[in-house]
Amino acid sequence: MKSLVVDAGVLIEIAYATKLGEAAARVIEESPSYTTPYAITELFYVLCRRFSSEFAEEKVTLLLESNYVKVEHSSELCLEAGKIKCERRISLADCYIIALAKMLAGKAMFARREREIQKESDRKPFDVEIIYAEDLI
Repeated sequence: MKSLVVDAGVLIEIAYATKLGEAAARVIEESPSYTTPYAITELFYVLCRRFSSEFAEEKVTLLLESNYVKVEHSSELCLEAGKIKCERRISLADCYIIALAKMLAGKAMFARREREIQKESDRKPFDVEIIYAEDLI
């Protein structure tokens, strides 16, 4: 079973209990799943802006303590994400997701197709499989 590296967009959909989030959660539960500190930060600030800092902290703490997804960070990950960012016109957060998927020989999961990722993939395919939660519903 391949590891799955989930982007903040997926975690946000799960937190909001959308149909997309429910579909993604089913896949996450079937695979060893990981994310990056950047994705956790994005999840926090989205929940904070919509609800409150206390709410966001509570939800993110519960997620981290549950080990539902493991948060990975290392010097090797920083370098790999930097290499991707050097070659690609995508966000640094997305570079981290793709880099971690590459390091784990897994798949990267984003909530929806992002124009920048699609454009870069069309220009030169990524060396990891990218899946989209929107395709699961």
